[in-house]
Amino acid sequence: MCLLAACLTGLTPTVAAQITRETLQFWGASQLDTVPATSIPSDDLHVSPHPESDAELAGINKGPGSASVPLITAPQPLSLDLKNVALAFNGLSHRDQRLAGTGAYANSQFSTEPPDTSLAVGNGFVLQTVNAAVAVYEANTGMLRQGPTALNQFLRLKPEINRAAGTYGEFTSDPRAYYDAQLHRWFVSVVAIATNPTTGAFIAPTRLVIAVSDTNDPTQGWKIYSIETTNDGAEGCPCFGDQPLIGADAHGIFITTNAFSLREGFAGVQIYAFSKQLLSGAAMPPVVHWNNPKLPGGFAFTLQPAIHASVVGDDAAHGIEYFTSVADIRNMLDRRIAVWALSNTASLADASPALKLRVAIIGSEPFGVPPDAPQKAGETKLGSLLAEKQEFIATNDQRMQQAVFADGKLWSALTTMVAIDNDPAPHAAIAYFVVKPTVTADGAVRADMVKQGYVAVANADLFYPAFAIGANGKGAISFTLSGVEHFPSAAFATLTENGFGEAQILAAGTAPQDGFSGYKYFGGGGSGRTGDYSAATVDEHGAVWIASEYIPSGARTLLANWGTFIAQIAAVK
Repeated sequence: MCLLAACLTGLTPTVAAQITRETLQFWGASQLDTVPATSIPSDDLHVSPHPESDAELAGINKGPGSASVPLITAPQPLSLDLKNVALAFNGLSHRDQRLAGTGAYANSQFSTEPPDTSLAVGNGFVLQTVNAAVAVYEANTGMLRQGPTALNQFLRLKPEINRAAGTYGEFTSDPRAYYDAQLHRWFVSVVAIATNPTTGAFIAPTRLVIAVSDTNDPTQGWKIYSIETTNDGAEGCPCFGDQPLIGADAHGIFITTNAFSLREGFAGVQIYAFSKQLLSGAAMPPVVHWNNPKLPGGFAFTLQPAIHASVVGDDAAHGIEYFTSVADIRNMLDRRIAVWALSNTASLADASPALKLRVAIIGSEPFGVPPDAPQKAGETKLGSLLAEKQEFIATNDQRMQQAVFADGKLWSALTTMVAIDNDPAPHAAIAYFVVKPTVTADGAVRADMVKQGYVAVANADLFYPAFAIGANGKGAISFTLSGVEHFPSAAFATLTENGFGEAQILAAGTAPQDGFSGYKYFGGGGSGRTGDYSAATVDEHGAVWIASEYIPSGARTLLANWGTFIAQIAAVK
C-alpha cells in the first residue's frame, strides 16, 4: 500500500511554512456485489517435509544473522544498448495519477507515493495500473487508448475526496491487473478501506474489490465484485488486506494479502481462491479463504501466488496453484524460502470446493534486508523549497516479489543486500530462485532448487524485481536501478541459458527522486519512496512485457516527480 498518500493545499513556491496537510481518508458504504467467503481453519495446512529436511534444515540456522552477506565477485555489465527492446513508451506518472478523473472525479485524487505499478497485456491492449489510476494503451504502438482514469471512477466508487465540499469518499490502493488468455478476460484487484466521510478516520468495513471485464476489450464494460475483509485477521480486527497479490491457474484466481489491524499492526497472511470461470460468467462463486496459515519453522508473510505462463491445457492433478515466500521475514539474513501448493483447484467450480494447502521450506542461497540506495545528485525542486536534501531511495525489505510458474518451474525473486567486489558499502541487488515443485501421490509437496543466483551491477543498486517468463522458460526480469552515477532508472536483464545477462537501462532517469515521502517536513526519514514493486508479464503470443519506475523529464507536480516506463522485450535467443 502507498504508506503515505497526502493531498496538500496552500503551497506557494516561496513560503514552505504555508503548506498544510489534508489527512489521508477512506470511505463508507459502496454499491458492490459482495461475494461470501467460506473460511477454512488455519490448521487445514499440511506441512510437507522435504525428503532431506531433517538433515538439511538442521544445518540451517533460523535466527537473525544466520547467513552471511552474499559476495558478488562478477557483477553484470551495464549497457545502454537497447538491442532487446521491441517497443518502449512512458507509462503513468505522478502527474497523470494526481490529475486523473473527469466529471465528478475531476480534482478528486490524492498525491501518492510510492508508485506501485501493475501490468497486463493481451488482445492488442496494454493495461497499466499505478496507485489510484488506470490507463489502456495499444500494444502495437504504445499510444494511449483510454485514460488516465481515476481508479475510483473505473470502479464506480465515490471519489477519494470532494475538495469543494470538504468530504472524503472511497480510498483504493495497490491495484493488480491480469489478462487471462484462456478466458480472454481482464481482472483487476484492489484493496479498499472505509473512512468517516467528515473526519477521514479509518473505519470498517474493509474489502477486496475485484473487477472483471465483460469482453476481451478492457476499454468496454466491467463487472465489479467485492470480498469483505473486515474480520479477516488473526487478532485486533477490524483489519484490511494490504498489498493484495494476484495469481491464476487454469481454474482459479488467487489473491493473497497481509492483513493489518486498523489499530494494532500485522494480523496474518490471508489467501482467497475462487473460480475464474464462474466469476467471468457473472456468477457468484464460493470464495475459499485461509486466515493466517502457519508456517512451522518460519513466519508467513507476503505469499506470492504464481501467474501460470500458460493456462491453456494446464490441468495437472486437477489443478495446482503454487505460491512462494521467504521463510521468515523477521530474519535480517536467511537462506531458506517456502514453497506452497494449493491442490485440486478444479473443485473451485463446485458448490463446496475441496482444496488442500501444503508447504515446504527448502534451503537457498543467502539473502537479507537490502540497504537504501544512493542516487545521483541533481536539482530537487521540492527539496530545495524545504531546505532539505534527499540522498537515498528506500528499497524496502526482502519480501518475495512476483512469482511465475513456467516450463514446469516456479520462478521468483526478491531484493537483497550484497557486497560487490571490494566495494566497502553494501548494495541492493536481486536474488532469484528457480524451483521445481511437485505434489506427490501421498499429498506432500516437494520443492527442488534447480537454479538460483544474483543480478548485481557494480557501483549501482537494483531493486523491486519482477519476472516475465514464457512457457518455454525464456524471458526477462525488470527492476529499478539507482546509484551515485545514476538517477533512478527503469532497467532489465534478459534470461540466458546460464542465468541473466547484462543489465540494460531501459529508460535513464533524468533527475533525483524528489517526492514528499522522503522529506522530514512530511514525516519522512530521508529516503524517498520509488516503488514497492515493478511489473512484468507475458502476452498470449509469448511476448515479454515489463514496467518499472524511474524519474522522467517533462511536466511534474510540485509534490512528486516519479514516472513509469513500459516496454516489450524482443524474443530472447
